[in-house]
Amino acid sequence: MSVSAQTAYEASKLARERYAEYYANHHGMAMAGLRFFSVYQGFGGNEKHKGEYANTVAQFADAIANGEAPKLFGDGTQTRDFTHVDDVAWACELAADHKLTGVYNVGTEKAYTFNEMVELINDALGTEIDPEYIECPFDNYVHDTMADVTKFREATGWEPKIEFADGIKQVCEPYLNESVEI
Repeated sequence: MSVSAQTAYEASKLARERYAEYYANHHGMAMAGLRFFSVYQGFGGNEKHKGEYANTVAQFADAIANGEAPKLFGDGTQTRDFTHVDDVAWACELAADHKLTGVYNVGTEKAYTFNEMVELINDALGTEIDPEYIECPFDNYVHDTMADVTKFREATGWEPKIEFADGIKQVCEPYLNESVEI
């Protein structure tokens, strides 16, 4: 199957996979390329320094917790397969333990709209802040993503453990406990 890169981000990911393929083929090394789908954690989980480049869950939770409307591209119907960082860490451990070689998707196989994410954050925080819809400033914006983890599941037995609603609650919990610094 031919793979092409439409963005610099996609090109960087593809290049890393090709380097891994080279090392696996020419040096006999186990090299797994894991394609993570929309990994999230809260600002307190090493995202704050990224600012506008932090994961959207952290950005939107921080905005809503501070009484601000999160900014959503278009009408908020774009979808992502949001994967908690703890599930990603476990996937990395399993890939190493199984000495995998090849490219594998790591996600939940469930897609949520950004509007649904905002609803879940509002529910977790006990707020009712509506998003602000803005025009997408990027070319080649990917509207929908969802992983097919069949290959990784078959190789390792991996299944994500953290449901998105529970992950959102974890992200929002520090905002509900004023003694915790965000």
